[in-house]
Amino acid sequence: MTRTRDEIELDLAFAVNGTLSAQEQAEIDAWLARDDLLRAEHAALAEIRQEMQAEEIRSPGDFGLARLLREVGREGAVPAAPPASGRTWMWQAAAAVALAALLAQTLLQGTPDRAAYDLAGAAPTAELTVSFIPGATEEQIRTLLVNAGVEIVAGPSALGFYDLTVLDPDQRAAATDTLRAAPDIIESIENASD
Repeated sequence: MTRTRDEIELDLAFAVNGTLSAQEQAEIDAWLARDDLLRAEHAALAEIRQEMQAEEIRSPGDFGLARLLREVGREGAVPAAPPASGRTWMWQAAAAVALAALLAQTLLQGTPDRAAYDLAGAAPTAELTVSFIPGATEEQIRTLLVNAGVEIVAGPSALGFYDLTVLDPDQRAAATDTLRAAPDIIESIENASD
């Protein structure tokens, strides 16, 4: 196949890059042997290519272009074989052991004791209603509540009242006495059922 000079000129860059088939390269070499202008253009393209190859690639776009050009050159290459699945069974075994451990832990813990949990949105059962002296600190209030064995289940209300529950039902009288014995912290105390 004989091509025109214009077609040969279009393929000079590919000849400089060495990406032509042997037949195409031979045809270009024949044209270069008899055409001084094509030879000069070929030399200029070769020099530009050499300068570009010598430059250090710095921008991400240049890295992407270089990778693309490498990949284009590999199009005809045989694709690499998928990685061997030698270690795949190890990960599957590890996942199976982890799942078995999770199931065992769940089964051994059993069902939680419903008495230890309050359902969200359920009204707490208050046994005492108290109000604190306005100058009482959080630390004083917390220490008194811990010593009395009670906890706040609601409050403060619009009037500043807190609902308390006794942690140990057998100690309700003792908890009430402990709270009444702190007039410097408790302003008022009454049974919530009253």
